[in-house]
Formats: sequence, structure tokens, C-alpha cells
Amino acid sequence: MDQFFRGVSQNRMAGCILLLVLGMSHGHRSHAQLINPGFETSTALPSAPGMWHLLPGWNNALSGLSSPDFFHMDGTLGGDLPETPVALVNPYQGRGIAGLAVIKRNGAGQPLSREYLVQSFAEPLIVGQHYQLSFAFTNGERIATSWSGLSVNGLGVALSTDQPSQFGDGILDLPPVFAFSYARYDEDWSEVIVTFQADAPYKFMTVGVFLPDDDVEASISSGENPSLAYYFFDAFSLEPVPPPGDPLPAQDEVKGPDPSEGFEEAEFGTFIPNAFSPNGDGLNDIFRPEVGSVLPVSFRIFSRWGGLIAELDPGQPVWDGKDSNGQLLEPGMYIWMLEWPRNTPQERRNQQGAVLLLD
Repeated sequence: MDQFFRGVSQNRMAGCILLLVLGMSHGHRSHAQLINPGFETSTALPSAPGMWHLLPGWNNALSGLSSPDFFHMDGTLGGDLPETPVALVNPYQGRGIAGLAVIKRNGAGQPLSREYLVQSFAEPLIVGQHYQLSFAFTNGERIATSWSGLSVNGLGVALSTDQPSQFGDGILDLPPVFAFSYARYDEDWSEVIVTFQADAPYKFMTVGVFLPDDDVEASISSGENPSLAYYFFDAFSLEPVPPPGDPLPAQDEVKGPDPSEGFEEAEFGTFIPNAFSPNGDGLNDIFRPEVGSVLPVSFRIFSRWGGLIAELDPGQPVWDGKDSNGQLLEPGMYIWMLEWPRNTPQERRNQQGAVLLLD
């Protein structure tokens, strides 16, 4: 059975149908579905970590132990930006952001501690409606006294019809609609965009790690002996969109970043088809992306649940629609992930998208 990235089985997936994952887009969209999506509204300014209760529309999954953080450019002491007790970070947009220790390592044989951040929707999602969810995240620039520095797989977003309730600092057993398959660590802000179809009148969105402890892979990305995987969040958006195949209005198009100084667009020069049909009729039988003079270091194909299907030659990527055993896969949507060399600009280092395998 394919898995949703690593450690989350298909039957743990939310009924939402994941259609597309993109990365690194800096367009601004409306967010009428969400309350206080950019953490700009608060009942007071933060003066210490753990002051999530100042944020209308958000809660800590009703935990008696976990305390997500609210930081603001006009905050004081441990609640101000850009120097937080965890890392140096400026807002992605506006003046406020939220942060949470998605996992914390404890002593040998002890379970991981977790924090979650929960949004209450302004109104329930409409069953059958397609939605586009986006948010920005970063780990920031770690400071020397911080316990952060771990990166972790499984960080994602789950939807529910009932208010999540966390017992202490334990795991929330929720099926994510999106989660990273690998340990992602970014000192700069990145944006995730996910399109899905709601199969229930969801009222709540929860951010955190939903993998069981045995499936969590934490790696040291900064510091010598960190105990926290800490992430900052900003600019959430959730909007209804047309179903796949319907033309999108021009103002709703998702655009990538502008070319970075020192790198011409032609050097990347990627053209990635969005569909192919490996049926042997000689027409469009192969998924054959084109890359420019800056060659990527990896080009991978995943199922929409996150199971790795194929590792392509990044210089001349070609995929025939088969798995590693040479078996032709079922028609459907598959995810490609493209990684550029480390010497390219930060905003260019990862690309993600979808390709439709047809009969």
C-alpha cells in the first residue's frame, strides 16, 4: 500500500482528495475562510513565549501543557521580533507570526512531546467544494542559546469536524491532508500550496506532526545537541477554487518568484508537462521534462500519498509511468519533486508539482 509520505498509511489520510502541492510562491490571496490567518489581530501584545491565547481564532488543542508561541514586531521581552528565544526571524508579511515546538525530545524511552496550533474556521467547509490552502513557514536563524535545531518529517495540516483535544503533550491522532515526507529545515520563509476537495463539513484546521513516535525522523540541522524541532508560521489562506480542469480566473493564478539576480530565467529553462498517457500508441507515451543549463541534483516521482515511485536522471529526466518493479501504474495524479544545487538562490532550490497519468 502506498504511504502518505513516510509513516502515514493511506487509510489515515483525511477524506480530502489531495490534488496538487506547489512550493515557493509569494503571491498574496484573500483568506475569508479563516479567522486571523496572519496573526495580525491580538487582544494584547506578547511579552513572553507561550502567549497563543492572545490570538483570536486560534487555540492550543485544549492542552493543559502545550503552549504555542505568538511573536510580534511590537512585542516586548521574549515576545518580540526579530530576536526570539528560539531564532532570529522577521514576519513573512505583516507584523505578527506564530511558532511551535512540533516535537521535543525527552529522556531515553520517553515519548516525544508535541505542540499543535488549531484554527477555528469562520464557517464549515462545503462538502464537495475544492479549496486551496496555503501557508508560509520557516525555522529562522537559530541563536546560540536555543534548544531548537532539529528538522522533522511529517509536519503537516489536518482537518476535522470537531475541536481537537490534546491530552497533555501527547500525539493528536488526526489524518493530515498534507504533510512533508522528509525532514524539512529552512532558515528563510517558504510557502506551501495545497489544493483538495472537502468530503466533510470541516470546522477546524490543526498544524503539527501527526506521525507516531516510531515513524518520526528527527535530524540535527543546526546546533550541536538540539532537543526541539521548532517552526514559525505566517500568512495562512484557505479559499474555494474551481475543480481541476476548470479555467482559473486570472487573478487566482499562482505565480512563482521573480528571477533572482545573477541567474537568468533561461538557465533554469524548465518545461514540465502536466499529463501523459503511457499506453503504447506512440503519442505522448513518456513524461519528459526539460531542464536548462543549471542542472537539478534530483528529480523524484511520488504517489499522491507520498510513496517514492521513481528516481529520474536529473540531467535528462524521463519517466515511463512504471514503478521500480517495471509495473505500469494506475491512472491518476502523481507528484514530482525537483531539487536544484545549493549554490542556486534559496527561493529556487525546490520545485514541486503534479502530473496526470492517463490511460
